[in-house]
Amino acid sequence: TAALFNCVNWVESSSWDGRYGLVICTDSAVYAEGPARPTGGAAAIAMLIGPNAPISFESKYKGSHMSHVYDFYKPNLASEYPVVDGKLSQTCYLLALDSCYKCFCDKFEKFEGKQFSISEADYFVFHSPYNKVNLGFL
Repeated sequence: TAALFNCVNWVESSSWDGRYGLVICTDSAVYAEGPARPTGGAAAIAMLIGPNAPISFESKYKGSHMSHVYDFYKPNLASEYPVVDGKLSQTCYLLALDSCYKCFCDKFEKFEGKQFSISEADYFVFHSPYNKVNLGFL
């Protein structure tokens, strides 16, 4: 995420020299035997960042959320497996999503002078361990 934000900021800055930026993101998840194992996997995406892109990046609406919670962590660095509290992790995910959505709506209203409506959006993109977790938010 930081690489994406940094690349967009560079393209929008006076330091930009006309070249495209390339952002590559990866994520892999390996779990010990148990209920979390089916949510494991890996993914990668490459994004070409430049002006006049088919998808715009509206930095002014960006929001973030942080909390100190032990829903997913690796206390044993010698093990590739994390300690996961699945139910707490789902709750934390939805609370963070709700917090970021509220921040987005507040900034949208500040800059646009009107309330944001979900019907105005063409699509939403989420990071999630499995598809149905996002349905709880929408």
